[in-house]
Amino acid sequence: MSFFFIQMSDPQFGLFAHAYKKYKNPRVIKLLGKPPGDGFPETHLYQQAIDISNRLNPAFVVITGDLMQDPLDVEQYQEFTRISETLSEEIPIYLLPGNCDVGNQPTHNLIGLYRDRFGADNYSFDHQDVHFLCLNSSIIFDPLLVPNEWENLKKFISMDLEAAKNSKEIIVFMHHPLFGRSPDEEDSHMVLPRERRLFLLEQFETYSVNTVFSGHWHRNNETSDGRLQVITTSAVGFPLGDDPSGLRIVHIKDGVISHKYFGFDQVPERIDIEKI
Repeated sequence: MSFFFIQMSDPQFGLFAHAYKKYKNPRVIKLLGKPPGDGFPETHLYQQAIDISNRLNPAFVVITGDLMQDPLDVEQYQEFTRISETLSEEIPIYLLPGNCDVGNQPTHNLIGLYRDRFGADNYSFDHQDVHFLCLNSSIIFDPLLVPNEWENLKKFISMDLEAAKNSKEIIVFMHHPLFGRSPDEEDSHMVLPRERRLFLLEQFETYSVNTVFSGHWHRNNETSDGRLQVITTSAVGFPLGDDPSGLRIVHIKDGVISHKYFGFDQVPERIDIEKI
């Protein structure tokens, strides 16, 4: 068993303009060389990510949320979709919602809009002997307005992991990191609340989940809880901290998961999985 996939996160069409217009964020001009004008600065960045994926030919691509800044902005949706369609038909793409896609406090309307556009927001798939579980972590973050979604999601997680318990590996994708430093850290906008984090940690321990890949921070972070690795991947779009816009390449071989984040100008020309 040997294959690799690409994880992207936070292409977030519209964030450059939002960050500049609302906050006058100086990082926008530092990155662009000028204030954002017409069009989307994210276009060039996301197109690079798709072009790199076409060149490297991974087993699949997964995007862990925040596809756009404002889900009600049709131009943002159309531009994300237009570029996504340039990915080779031979490469499956798996999408997940972030808080900007369905709301910091999700509503039935925004969740429904996401599902109408992109399909299921909680689902799983298998590649070779590895099981991948994809979750709408915004529901986990704040289910106040959609309590039925959280109850259904808990049942789905338990049933899916039980059905996959004989898989060689189980990996989870979601937008919010479980935690950033330790499993008992305080609640914040940056991580899932402890109350519901505990449910996930118990399920992941019971079913030997190896790794959770997430985004949300627009910078990289790695931490762990025993054998569980929690990997946060920086943004395809507007980056924060010292990490450039880029993507993560994840290789799985004989039960060993290795990964590395690359800025777009650092990505290798090709991946030889026999030499990784």
